[in-house]
Amino acid sequence: MTLFERRQPAEPTDAASYVERGNRYSRNGVYHRAIADYTTALTLDPDYAEAYYHRGCSYYEIDDYANSLADLTRAIELAPANDAYYGQRALVHHFNDQPAQAQADQDKCEALRAGELPLGG
Repeated sequence: MTLFERRQPAEPTDAASYVERGNRYSRNGVYHRAIADYTTALTLDPDYAEAYYHRGCSYYEIDDYANSLADLTRAIELAPANDAYYGQRALVHHFNDQPAQAQADQDKCEALRAGELPLGG
C-alpha cells in the first residue's frame, strides 16, 4: 500500500466525497482512478456539474479528447455561468486542433469573467 492510499479516508458514501477523492487521485496523476471516482459520483448524482468538469479534466490529461469534450460540454449545459468550464474546454479544443471552437470558448470564458454576460447566458 502506498503512502497516498494510506492517507485516504474511509470509502466515500456520497457524490461529493467521490469527487473529493477523485480530485486527490487527479492531483497525484492517478487519472484512471480519478475517472472511476468521478463516474461513481455521476452514478449517484447524474446532474453534478463539478463531477463532469473534473472527469473531463482527467480525460484531457490522458489525451482522451473526445470524452473530455463530452464531459466539459455536459458540465457547461448544467452550469453555463461557470467560466472555468469554458476555459478548460477551450484548452481541449486547442489541443484537439479545433482553433475556432477554442477561441469561441475562450471568448465566452473571458466575457463571463469580466461580467459581460448575464449569468446563464
